[in-house]
Amino acid sequence: MKGWMLGLSLQLLAAPLLADEVMTVIGPVEQIEVLEIGQGPNTAVDSCKDYSVSAEEVADFLRHAIVITNRQEHDWYLYGPCYATGTLTSRYGQWQWLLRNMGTGWLTAVTGETFVLGDPREESSLEAE
Repeated sequence: MKGWMLGLSLQLLAAPLLADEVMTVIGPVEQIEVLEIGQGPNTAVDSCKDYSVSAEEVADFLRHAIVITNRQEHDWYLYGPCYATGTLTSRYGQWQWLLRNMGTGWLTAVTGETFVLGDPREESSLEAE
């Protein structure tokens, strides 16, 4: 019986996600929608005119992102003046997201809690290595 359960467990772990479902720090999400692309108020020139984000790029960020603190965002990531916003759906309801062009973002639940996210592939600490 134990061998049967182990086999079933491994089979379930190996099952692929649905094509439109993305695994993230808040669990599986789907229906990623980009609503706005823009530039923050602290930039005099239009440095974001060529910035664009697709739902697939948001999904890629969310696949790799980890939860970080505001201090870690400040210390380990560069400020990105370009941003995109939108919505996504998880089993816990609809969320709002914001993604910046230098590897950080936010997820906000319908209840108002906000999670700061960082993509470790975009870390750029000023500490000497």
